[in-house]
Amino acid sequence: MAKKNNNEESSASAETNADNTRRDFIKTTVAAGITACALGTPICAGVRTVLYPATQSGGTGQFFTLAVADSITDKPAKFSVIGDQQDAWITKANQNIGSVFIVKIGEEIKAFHSLCPHAGCMIQFGKNTNPKTGTEEDLFYCPCHAAHFALNGERLDGVSPRDLDSLEVKIEDGNVQVKFENFVFGIADKRA
Repeated sequence: MAKKNNNEESSASAETNADNTRRDFIKTTVAAGITACALGTPICAGVRTVLYPATQSGGTGQFFTLAVADSITDKPAKFSVIGDQQDAWITKANQNIGSVFIVKIGEEIKAFHSLCPHAGCMIQFGKNTNPKTGTEEDLFYCPCHAAHFALNGERLDGVSPRDLDSLEVKIEDGNVQVKFENFVFGIADKRA
């Protein structure tokens, strides 16, 4: 009988070891999964943030009526663009989707996107020292990285890879219509 008890004890011990091994495996697998999720989320967010400028795509390029043509002068005015905003599965009507500067240069009305082509900071307009002439002038400038742009959008200095992003303008029934679209930041060519 003693032999039988030893066999039963060995069998029970083997089952207990197998159960412990299974439990340890499950615990280890669950812990590894939780750790991967905990570490993976911020890593993925960081990678997306770094790569965002290279992977973003522009808007569709819709015309918006923004001003009366006779009100546009040689001093740039900033206008908000109000339209439908689409985020994933949600569409919100009448949202501020961006802004543009509109200015009259000679007899032509021009529009420029209000975001700097370098990294998307908001462009300002006002008195600044022209880096090419050393004189105080009305210029577009980016406060983030000290880039300056002439009234015609030409890049004067700074890290911006291109001139201000000009937008298509048309005049209909005395109104200024601007084709608003977003462009990829941080690259030399203007791409939607």
